[in-house]
Amino acid sequence: MALEQLQISLIPANAVRDLFRDADSGEADARFVMRPSQISIAIWANGAFEWNLYAGERTVVQRSSGDRSAPAIGQFPKLNERAFVFMAAAMEKMRLTVRETGGVATTSIMAVVDISPVA
Repeated sequence: MALEQLQISLIPANAVRDLFRDADSGEADARFVMRPSQISIAIWANGAFEWNLYAGERTVVQRSSGDRSAPAIGQFPKLNERAFVFMAAAMEKMRLTVRETGGVATTSIMAVVDISPVA
């Protein structure tokens, strides 16, 4: 699968959003894993946020502080520099929830997702 870039612009203060479902570009194809795969995700923002990652019934990442070093809105992180990698089973649905924690409505969150099927 090709890389998929996801962004939520100007997330409301203290709001929780699912990046795979609520991205500016609509629901992400990467939300559904059809075959056993290695998933790589890089995520950052221009403000304070936390994120949780779920694959099917499993919690992969629970309440992790996000990287606030995004230089500008629309500049996506590079997978080869800051990716989080994990394995997902066939037919799992992924959720990546983000919560704005800075109390301002100016935070934008960007992520890159790569799904690489394994044998």
